[in-house]
Amino acid sequence: MHTICMHTKGKARAVSGGPTALRRLKSQIALNREFRGAGEAAFLALVWTWQRLEAFGREFFPRYGITDVQFNVLMILWDYRDRPLRQHELAEILVVNRASAGGVIARLERSGWISRQVDDGDTRARLVRLTRAGIRKLAEVRGPYYRMLGRVFRDSDGKALVGLVEYLDEVRSRLSVPEREVPSTSSIRVGRALRRGPLVGR
Repeated sequence: MHTICMHTKGKARAVSGGPTALRRLKSQIALNREFRGAGEAAFLALVWTWQRLEAFGREFFPRYGITDVQFNVLMILWDYRDRPLRQHELAEILVVNRASAGGVIARLERSGWISRQVDDGDTRARLVRLTRAGIRKLAEVRGPYYRMLGRVFRDSDGKALVGLVEYLDEVRSRLSVPEREVPSTSSIRVGRALRRGPLVGR
């Protein structure tokens, strides 16, 4: 579990609504004070939930002899199966640098799940494709993966899921606003940046 560190200025204000969930969150992250507004409570709930999902993923993928990043690569290649991807394109989709992507791809190639060949149109580039073994591995993991997602994010949650997606879309749009335009009321540090993690599939 990663550490969540907070430093706030000013007097904390009590947060109304959802007292049981707020008390549970405070206990889970060992917060020995009141939340400084609903915004901080929501932020820490998001971070804590993401960390729980990461931990869940670290337990899930090894059962199938694969890592979360390797699974993401296979899923991406399946999504783009109508055309081969250049290695640098794959790195961009994964949101990692080319060197990191190269290491992941090399391991997948040694496992026989993907193949690489020189691009006839650009001999400096390598085209990456799923192999039959890679398709079989993906089929082995994908079913349990979606069943697991279905237990956590249930279709029966309906409007709650739609509302969550819409609200997170709004949050991402606010993150694009330059920092100087956003009033600063507190300084909040998180031990690890949110990124693509173990439960991110395609």
